[in-house]
Amino acid sequence: MTLEDETGFVNLVVWQQVFAAYAHVIRTTSLLGVSGHIQSSEGIVHLIAERVWAPVLSRPVAEVESRDFH
Repeated sequence: MTLEDETGFVNLVVWQQVFAAYAHVIRTTSLLGVSGHIQSSEGIVHLIAERVWAPVLSRPVAEVESRDFH
């Protein structure tokens, strides 16, 4: 999975047991909170997910269409 914020992109690695625990949130939420640890080598950054959640925001998130690049 690739995540994007105002600073760029990061590769999110979600191992099978983590995905199983948080599958509903991962599949249905357009904005994810993720905690885990960073793995970085030669300029390539991976966030190894340990916990995933749907952040509680003070305002609703605007729905946008998927950006499919094919």
